[in-house]
Amino acid sequence: MSWPRVFERSTEREQLRRRVLAFAGIWFLLAGILAAVGLGLVLLASLVLVLVAGLVVGGLRLLRSDRTGRAVGEARRSVVRASRSGKARVSDYHLGERVRSSATVVSTAVSQQAKGLLESHQRPPAAPDPRRQALQLNTAGAHLRREGKYEQAAEQHRAALALAREVGDSRAEALTLNNLALALVHTGNVAVAVEHFEQALVLFRSLGDQEHEGQVIANLGIVRRRQGRDEDAEFLFSAALDKLPPESSAYRQVEEQLRRAS
Repeated sequence: MSWPRVFERSTEREQLRRRVLAFAGIWFLLAGILAAVGLGLVLLASLVLVLVAGLVVGGLRLLRSDRTGRAVGEARRSVVRASRSGKARVSDYHLGERVRSSATVVSTAVSQQAKGLLESHQRPPAAPDPRRQALQLNTAGAHLRREGKYEQAAEQHRAALALAREVGDSRAEALTLNNLALALVHTGNVAVAVEHFEQALVLFRSLGDQEHEGQVIANLGIVRRRQGRDEDAEFLFSAALDKLPPESSAYRQVEEQLRRAS
């Protein structure tokens, strides 16, 4: 037990002793007065009771004071241990360093994202795919042909033909030559149209694509029939039927053209 706690208990006991003595003196004084008026027995009994009660109350206070002192001391020691333990945990796990490290990671991630966004804005846009562009131009040209805008359609097909040749796509080139020839026939450039049909035939034959080859032959037959060259048209229609699948719609259309030429 530490010296300050012993001193506190001694002081409390001394104060209690003084209070009991003072209380007893008062009651002795009262007893003398009451004895003078003939109440000696009653005063004596009450005095005994008061003394006993005072001793009991004093004992309880001393006991409570001792328990309170122990509880306070134990709580004080618990606080000290908790404080030391908390310091040890902070020291062991380096929480300050972890917080700084986390902040550094977040800052680095934000910087990288900002850098990526800046580079994406500064980076020039990717070049469009020529094959996709050629397909879009051919689609636009076919739509213009259906509207009767043959000159504009021919311009779209010429642009698509240049892209197909640039990338070396023989199939796209052959299809575009056929489309361009169809537009040129309606503009009056029949001779140029026939040349494009024949170029498309060469490419489809080299690719082994008989179905598209048959369609181009049929287109040539239509041109010959419009020119009044019925024998050439009939020959071309028959050759087209040999290339086209019998179940296809193109085969039925060529059959109809062949009946007209006959």
